Amino acid sequence: MGLAIAGLIVNWLGTLIIALNGEFNDLYRTFTPVALIFATISTIGIFLTGSNKKLSGTLIIIGSIFFIPLGLIGVFGGKKIADQGVDKSLDERRNI
Repeated sequence: MGLAIAGLIVNWLGTLIIALNGEFNDLYRTFTPVALIFATISTIGIFLTGSNKKLSGTLIIIGSIFFIPLGLIGVFGGKKIADQGVDKSLDERRNI
C-alpha cells in the first residue's frame, strides 16, 4: 500500500508540474487535462482499496501509465494490491 500511495503522490506532483508549465507552453497546456484524468483514476483506485483490491490495483496501474517513468512507483504498488486481491479470492475458493 505504501508504494501505491507514493505513486499517487508522484502522479499528483507530475500533474502539478505539467499544469504550472502550461502557462508558458502550449504543449503542456494540452496535456494538463489528460494528466488530471489519469491522476484522478489513480486516486479513485486508492479509495477503492478497502472494498475491491483487484479493481483498485488495476485502476492504480491505469492511472500511473501516463506518468512513466516516475509512474512506475504506482504501477508496482498497484500490482502488489491487485495480487493481494487475487490471493484473497483464491483462499476463499479453497475454503469452500
